Amino acid sequence: MYETEEDPTTTSVAKTNNEKTASTPTEPVKKVTEFMRVQRLFRQVTKSTNGKNIPKEKREPIDYSPVLDFHNLENNTEENKKLIIDCTSNVTTHDFEFNRDTEFYLHPREWKVYGLQGYPGFYFIKSPFTASQQKKWIKHALEDYADPPNNNNITLFHGPIKSLWKNGEKELINEELKSQGKHDEIEQQQPRPLDKNGEPLPTYRQLLDKLAWSTLGYQYQWTPRLYSEEFYEEFPDDLQELVQKIAIATKFDPYVAEAATVNFYSEDSIMGGHLDDAEQEMEKPIISISFGSTAVFLMGAETRDIAPVPLFIRSGDIVIMGGRSRYCYHGVAKIVENSFDLGLIDENDDKDLKYKIQWLKEKNRRVNINTRQVFKVPKLGGKLINKNE
Repeated sequence: MYETEEDPTTTSVAKTNNEKTASTPTEPVKKVTEFMRVQRLFRQVTKSTNGKNIPKEKREPIDYSPVLDFHNLENNTEENKKLIIDCTSNVTTHDFEFNRDTEFYLHPREWKVYGLQGYPGFYFIKSPFTASQQKKWIKHALEDYADPPNNNNITLFHGPIKSLWKNGEKELINEELKSQGKHDEIEQQQPRPLDKNGEPLPTYRQLLDKLAWSTLGYQYQWTPRLYSEEFYEEFPDDLQELVQKIAIATKFDPYVAEAATVNFYSEDSIMGGHLDDAEQEMEKPIISISFGSTAVFLMGAETRDIAPVPLFIRSGDIVIMGGRSRYCYHGVAKIVENSFDLGLIDENDDKDLKYKIQWLKEKNRRVNINTRQVFKVPKLGGKLINKNE
């Protein structure tokens, strides 16, 4: 999982220097795979030939016409239209009771579900959430999923940091008050706590901006690329219930989410082509749910030498990677500029929720929660809901 392809691109400046120095050996240029070729289609040129930064407003716009769009079927190219399969009639709608007042998603009979030609077991569900339901998961991701005892990328450098969002929000509020000249309302800052190395922590605001991922359930060990019972934290019950009901509706049950990665993307984030293959259980799907800004997702094949299919994933959309797609390379080529879902903004929300949405919007951020069953027979914390309850 997350062993990505290195981009062999060399800059024009480096080439020029090599040309000037005849004695400098040149390294052989690595082959650019088809996956990388497609990924580069969504990369803007940020520097001129003389090495100067090009302002964002002057950069050549990206051509998104090759991207498959399940939300606007008629806007697709003829080639992409041939890839779209309407799977809505395949969704099971009667295997569990549903209470609209208490559930945190829409009933499967209201879902619109698509498949992708050549990828049996791949499903795309157009957002089955209301705006308020989406914000429930955004709140959990920032307040709970990124906090100890769960690991995140910041933990690796500074050790566990409690209440990262709440402390970051306080600094965000202070910044706002300062800009408004309301200095008497600014909360007095406490001395910076020390990290695991005995060094003062950066501001919580800076740490929040560096937040890239956190792990739930089995805490994935990135260097050895494995899961261990030694590193397990309780998996959230409501997230477990959500993904199990998604699995029931799409006929992938029984399914027990034993681990999840929560990815926090900013506007410049990408994720190279990789496989999720560290799990013992590969017959159960990856269930991936996204909130915030729109991503260009690349659905590849068993090798990077086959061109991936680029497709839009918008706020609330669910991607289920089962069957063939479970064994295929995939990644995120681009967070589409200025694509944050404005439907998440509501003046009637409480202040805390407004700050979460503001933080996401300011850097065109995207939150992605992807779950997986790790073992063929679920172990620690593995609970199966009764689909008739």
